[in-house]
Amino acid sequence: MARTARSGLETRTSRLNLKPAKKPYRAGTGKDGIYLGYRRRKPSEGDANGTWVAIRYLGNRKYETERFAAADDFSESDGVSVLTYHEAMQKLGGELSEIQRRDRYTVKQAVADYLVKLKHEGKNPRDAEIRLNAYFLPFFDDKELSDLSPADFDNWLTWAIDHKPVGRGRKKVKSVIEASELKRRRRSTLNRTINTVLACLNRAFNAGVVSTDAAWRRVKKFKKADAARIQWLTIDQSLRLINACAPDFRRIVQAALLTGARWSELRGLRTRDYDSRSGTVHIAESKSGRARRIPLTSEGRRAFESWTAGHAERDYIFTDKNGNQWGSHDQHRPMKTACEIADIKPAIGIHALRHTYASSLVQAGVSLAIIAEAMGHSDTRMVSKHYGHLAPSHVADAIRAHLPTLGIETDGKVSRMRK
Repeated sequence: MARTARSGLETRTSRLNLKPAKKPYRAGTGKDGIYLGYRRRKPSEGDANGTWVAIRYLGNRKYETERFAAADDFSESDGVSVLTYHEAMQKLGGELSEIQRRDRYTVKQAVADYLVKLKHEGKNPRDAEIRLNAYFLPFFDDKELSDLSPADFDNWLTWAIDHKPVGRGRKKVKSVIEASELKRRRRSTLNRTINTVLACLNRAFNAGVVSTDAAWRRVKKFKKADAARIQWLTIDQSLRLINACAPDFRRIVQAALLTGARWSELRGLRTRDYDSRSGTVHIAESKSGRARRIPLTSEGRRAFESWTAGHAERDYIFTDKNGNQWGSHDQHRPMKTACEIADIKPAIGIHALRHTYASSLVQAGVSLAIIAEAMGHSDTRMVSKHYGHLAPSHVADAIRAHLPTLGIETDGKVSRMRK
């Protein structure tokens, strides 16, 4: 660690009274982790000026230094290469040295470093990148991390709850969702964004590029925003929906019900992703970044055999009426139209077909772990949260079988009125 000069660095006399040392003496600059350093020349070097040094604390008891001018020990200041103490301090506070430029660690840099970290850990950074670019960077962008305060994050949350990201490519479709549900969904989306933002900023703090996490430490998620409100279809509704779809869209709707795959996964499927020998569909790129294979029923195998017959390995399995790959948001209008024709109210999005797949398996008694694996979840938490109440309950069965009868008498003449 650089030493602090007891007699100060302000005057020539005080500096020349210092003993030459390997490490520079230092004085505080008022900037967190930045110091003005001074190296005293050895007497054997004659009347040689000492050196002004910029010192930056890197964390973990490590420093880096950068010489930027000579001190006016034996010659007068020229304001450029030879500086007085006060000029050296002013230069550190004005014209930024290379060290200080690196110290200006911005939110934008924090986001970039966090995405690199995810890649190095073998995780897919796409979802985090979308959230941070949509809800975080537009507000903070190039602000320095060390300059942020709790008030900045309070203002950010107020801004973000009403913020509508641009450039997401969404087509305008008339909403059939209640205002209260839209509000809940926006808060739920922001809660997931908050998780990503905190992970990003805490990485920067733990890496030592910012000295405190006080600015964002008290950021909390919105309460009662993540309650599960899941829609799924009955068998009858599923058949009505399939029959109401246009021919090109019908195939991908059927595939969604047969596999539980996401729209982004289905639209990217190629002929080579279907394995006729094992009767599985390979999802190479998923939201979680984990590849998986989805087993098909005999009905599913027949469907995929038909859809892939005569196609080259790199051909997309599902294409629109013009033979092009479906776009990332091309599902909205066809689903809205099909729901109107099939008389499904309220109308659903295509993601509800994934819920239909999962709920059907849960009600059939399939293990939550198996369903989580097929759907690409890392564990059973999401499956349990959304569909656990549909599973056969061993607790309920045990209570009903073993709680003793108390002999409570009821009036047999009274019966419940049914609508």
